[in-house]
Amino acid sequence: MLRSNRPGRLLPAMTGCIAVAVASGAFGIFYGTLAAVADPLSIPRLFLISVLAIILLTWWLIIANQLWNRQGRPDRVWQRRLDNASTLITVGVSVVLMYVILFAAMLALALTVIDASFLRSQVMHPVGIGDYIRLAWLTASMGTLAGALGSNFDSTDAVREATYSQRYHQRRKLFDTYQDHRAEE
Repeated sequence: MLRSNRPGRLLPAMTGCIAVAVASGAFGIFYGTLAAVADPLSIPRLFLISVLAIILLTWWLIIANQLWNRQGRPDRVWQRRLDNASTLITVGVSVVLMYVILFAAMLALALTVIDASFLRSQVMHPVGIGDYIRLAWLTASMGTLAGALGSNFDSTDAVREATYSQRYHQRRKLFDTYQDHRAEE
């Protein structure tokens, strides 16, 4: 089920999310004091921040686009759970992929834009590649969190189509299992 969903297809449908994530991350690069915030953070703490950002964006995309399946026959609870697990993994893998691309972009931007002498003046010690990685890591997490705001500009139908295989998306539309609260308003 997950293979037919192809998690990478979700990225082009999340243009608003990605645009806000890149803009927020770039702001973090250009805003000099964020380097001083990233500098004392340990690797485990940066990892925890990134995992939290990924979880929150994944949750937000599922809730905002009504991807969670709440309907189903009582004797087919296992199918609803399987559908929801597949949705969670598909969206989660897509968000992780977006995060990795965002991290690489922020690292390239930091290396291009921030001179070592400026970074040294911000962190108050000699700098190396690790300082640039910490900065890119924190700004990628910040951008991922901001991406939730940008996802509100993405088309719900485009996200749904990209999340599920074509056949499964058509089946969910046919049986009205999307829980679309916006249509009721």
